[in-house]
Amino acid sequence: MNKFKILSLIGGLLLVLPGCKDEDLAPILTFEQTQQGGYPRLLQQTNKLINLFDISGSVYQYTVEFVDLEKGNLVTEYRLELTYDDNNPENGDKSLGPIVYKTFGPSDFTDSENGHKSITVTIPATEVIAAANSTPAEIKAGDNFFFKGFVTLKDGGVYGAANSSSSVRGAAFRGHFDFTMPAACPSNLAGTYQYVTTDSWCGGTASGSITIQALGGGKYQFNDWSFGSYGVCYGGGVAAGDLNFTDVCAVVRFTGFTDSYGDRWSYVSEINGNDWTIQWENTYGESGTAVIKYPNGGNWPITLQ
Repeated sequence: MNKFKILSLIGGLLLVLPGCKDEDLAPILTFEQTQQGGYPRLLQQTNKLINLFDISGSVYQYTVEFVDLEKGNLVTEYRLELTYDDNNPENGDKSLGPIVYKTFGPSDFTDSENGHKSITVTIPATEVIAAANSTPAEIKAGDNFFFKGFVTLKDGGVYGAANSSSSVRGAAFRGHFDFTMPAACPSNLAGTYQYVTTDSWCGGTASGSITIQALGGGKYQFNDWSFGSYGVCYGGGVAAGDLNFTDVCAVVRFTGFTDSYGDRWSYVSEINGNDWTIQWENTYGESGTAVIKYPNGGNWPITLQ
């Protein structure tokens, strides 16, 4: 094949290629490309926590707009189902559900700024607990209230999380079908505190600031469990490892007892107003007594177990 024919062939291909369309290369995924049903799109929401320190003041509120081929005008019903997961062994297992918690129809909908049918749902914790045939006194940390949302369209199709695509449920489309209202107590012990350490195994004393670090889920650790004793006795270093404690509804319990060297630790601890006294020792032979002060002269907002 001579050069002229080769160049002509390449030129022909260049003319043809720009005219080809590949649907798989579409830059934007649209709702119409994912399904032909409907879903509730989250616009805004508040905290879902059922605060056991303030159950009557715990309210979850959220706003969704309905997405279908006619901007939510095909939606005939929005239904919420509730399942209660009772994790409090003191009152037996009162778990129940799923039950229908609430249903909403077109008369409950308004128009969103985007021109879709929309609704703001308010869920008071006291109402949820009553719907679960329980009382506020019976709800404990670790209990959960699971909600599942369903959208029904005029053609009878019902759409929930189970039959909606992962795209719809993901961050791009913000599908808000299912959610959980957990029962717990807010915990905020993280911070810097002043301390004084006496009775170190080497006879030294120490003072300064210590940091309580949050590990998540009400779990904490001190940044130095020797409370300065390693600095006094060894000239530096801190005690670390799997040494930690939990705060569950203002009740503190030590839960981690092994340091980074594999030695086991034990504690005798008490709260007296502004003072948190921790006597500690480990299987290596180290020990000490630390008094940690709550800031600004206030009393520690915790008890010990």
